[in-house]
Amino acid sequence: MDRGKDGVDGADGGALDRLRTDLDMSLRLLRPLIPYDAAQILRIGHGLKPVELCRTGYSANTAWALVHMFPVEGARRFTYEVSDDAPLPPTISTSGVGGDFTSSRLFREHLAKEGFEEGMSLVLYHGEGPVGMAHFSSRTARAFEGAPRQAALAVSGLLGSVVAMFPGSDEPWRRGGRPATEQRLLADPDFARHLRDFSQSPLAFIGHLWEVDGSFVIVDVAQPGRIVARPVDAATLRGLTRQELRVLSALCCGATDSEIALRLHLSRRTVQSYLGSLRQKLGAASRLEAAVIALGAGLYVPHPDRAPLGQIIRGGQGKR
Repeated sequence: MDRGKDGVDGADGGALDRLRTDLDMSLRLLRPLIPYDAAQILRIGHGLKPVELCRTGYSANTAWALVHMFPVEGARRFTYEVSDDAPLPPTISTSGVGGDFTSSRLFREHLAKEGFEEGMSLVLYHGEGPVGMAHFSSRTARAFEGAPRQAALAVSGLLGSVVAMFPGSDEPWRRGGRPATEQRLLADPDFARHLRDFSQSPLAFIGHLWEVDGSFVIVDVAQPGRIVARPVDAATLRGLTRQELRVLSALCCGATDSEIALRLHLSRRTVQSYLGSLRQKLGAASRLEAAVIALGAGLYVPHPDRAPLGQIIRGGQGKR
């Protein structure tokens, strides 16, 4: 894969290279869910010049065109102005303005010449605003309709968290996160066990929940074990209770009702009651859909005793 070199090389090169590796890995992991032939991730925000962080499949000329010719000034409004069924990201085949895009210079002189027929652009958020943009292109018409758009929306927050770790084009390298919270996490023996499991896993990064001092936080973990923690708002939790999150986390392992009951010291009937409640809160029609939503949104706690990361990885692979 080619790596973007514009605007970030003056920073801590080793740390940036590791983050780029994380993004490269994330794109490879997304390939079964989003059948792209080319992809690019940009760092944007606050009027800064877009910076390419990584790409695959695009020629240098087309990648340059996407950086400099695709409008990012209105990123906050982009999805709702272009997608006919926001918050799903727009694609050429599903957007009412797709015809305008295919007649643009960017498409005619760059994308079309490389054989691309379908495209999808995903705004990446972190905190209160957009921090990045992900472009996907396919040489197969309508390749992103249906499940790929759902998958893109599901991973947008996680990608945004990683992109936010990069400096913008006029920012110095900085370390994000909440040091006090992170110190508490690292002092938690169970989290330390989880972090060791992650460091030995094939994952490049993950985002999930963890409980600190009685409240949940979102934790983004990147290899070889770097962590960034931030508060989680009520909307993200979707009204899920602590016990429902524990049941949901075990469900992400592929555990049966009886196995969940044994892990959490509950009756099977109580587990089924929690499952019914959490499915309703998630808008999930089945156990499988609830697990998929949880994995995509990071709504799980990979506690090494109740929902070990290795089992979540195997359970998630079994669900695909």
